[in-house]
Amino acid sequence: MNVVVLGATGHIGNAVVRELLSRGGYTVSCTGRRSAPPHNLEGLPVRYAPGDQDQVGQIDAWVSGNQVVVDAAAPYPTRLFEATTRDPHVSATAHAVHRTRELIDAARRHDATLAYVSSFTTLKQRRGGIEEWPAQVASQLHPYFAVKQIIEAEILEATRFGLRAVIVNPTMCFGPWDIRDRELTLIPRLLCGEVPGSVRHNLNVLDVREVARGLVAALEAGRYGTPMLFSGHNMSAQALFRWICEIGGAPPPPISAPTSITAFGSYWLETMFGLAGLRTPVNSLAPLLMYQHEWMPPCTALRDLGVTVRPLYESLLDSVNWYRSIGYC
Repeated sequence: MNVVVLGATGHIGNAVVRELLSRGGYTVSCTGRRSAPPHNLEGLPVRYAPGDQDQVGQIDAWVSGNQVVVDAAAPYPTRLFEATTRDPHVSATAHAVHRTRELIDAARRHDATLAYVSSFTTLKQRRGGIEEWPAQVASQLHPYFAVKQIIEAEILEATRFGLRAVIVNPTMCFGPWDIRDRELTLIPRLLCGEVPGSVRHNLNVLDVREVARGLVAALEAGRYGTPMLFSGHNMSAQALFRWICEIGGAPPPPISAPTSITAFGSYWLETMFGLAGLRTPVNSLAPLLMYQHEWMPPCTALRDLGVTVRPLYESLLDSVNWYRSIGYC
């Protein structure tokens, strides 16, 4: 079976590539903006197809000839005033809708099955109590949350008209093969003393390899049309930060603060810098995302797909070793 992975150089996309190759029976094509395969694709028996997904016809060309397309490259804003397209007059939500419909049309045209990597935030249950309203407000502040909701809604609507689509919604991912911009990575910044404090909040974290295994298992089982929450270990952010620093041999952050202060404080700072036309050193997305976390029961979706969640220590150790191997810390 021919599979094309959009965003194969990303953390989850790369893990999906490796999972497909480990199972055998798949011919894998990988897309990316770089002209040559980056470090996390070197040595893998894949076809690399560089290109710009915003170019007219590029997504259709990538999907052509493949029975499955894995979308791990859906655009979303990581900063409040960041454009997701070259045209500053096109909003992040409008761009997401256009790109998603183009992908859906390509999948239909070539009779391909779509697998989409979404976000746990689209499945968050709003209880409506007084303790929930700050997190609900926080989810309205950043365009990331609206974009994720819109993309998932477009795909779900298409499944009602015959599109075969698997949708997975993972929580916070750790594990090897991440080559995101270093400023967006937690572990290297923690180990280099660049994170001044932790937050007082419960997180749910999962190994990226379990996400990949669950996604491929869902494809093979034909689990179409229903978003699946992929969750893992529940742990306080303070304990998680301390454990990462212990594994990496670095002192933990000296202070901690309520999530509300870090989330709304970073949002205010990023907004002030943005209104002044300056690039802020503070990125509010990470604390706003942390604010959406809560304690989660054992993951029934992964269990039903036969995926066992590995020990968190193994995930963190592999993460630290990976980041060190690429010079991030």
